Amino acid sequence: MIICVTGHRPDKLYGYDLTDPRWQDLKNIFKEKLIEMKCTNAISGMALGVDTIFALAVLELKKEGHPIQLHCALPCPEQCKKWNHVDIVRYRKILMEAKTVKVVADHYEAGVMQKRNEYMVDHSDIVLAVWNGKKSGTENCIKYAKKMGKKVEYIEP
Repeated sequence: MIICVTGHRPDKLYGYDLTDPRWQDLKNIFKEKLIEMKCTNAISGMALGVDTIFALAVLELKKEGHPIQLHCALPCPEQCKKWNHVDIVRYRKILMEAKTVKVVADHYEAGVMQKRNEYMVDHSDIVLAVWNGKKSGTENCIKYAKKMGKKVEYIEP
């Protein structure tokens, strides 16, 4: 079972402090869902926020002995270029622990985030969506998943 995630950036949810209890609660929800769905491969788009917490949940499960692998789908090589130092260090550590890293475009340009989302959906059986119901890239990803006949499971933010 291959599962990917789509969701909002930190500013639209709980802020940039991933130690906030709400982020930790979301990580635990991801862990429960991944175990329940018998996920063996998980794909994260590695954006700040939902994608990062999902990747950390997968890596924790792996360390706990669950048969799961993390795959990272990056929109472009410079995805983290404007992030703060702490987030960049975390990002690079996650990438080093991933089984695979796929970069979908050579450089940043309009539409590259959606291209990354489409790659994730195309290579997944189920999409976990943390969506607040508002127009966003998350909504676009959900629409694409439905168009492709993929199951979308919602997690209320």
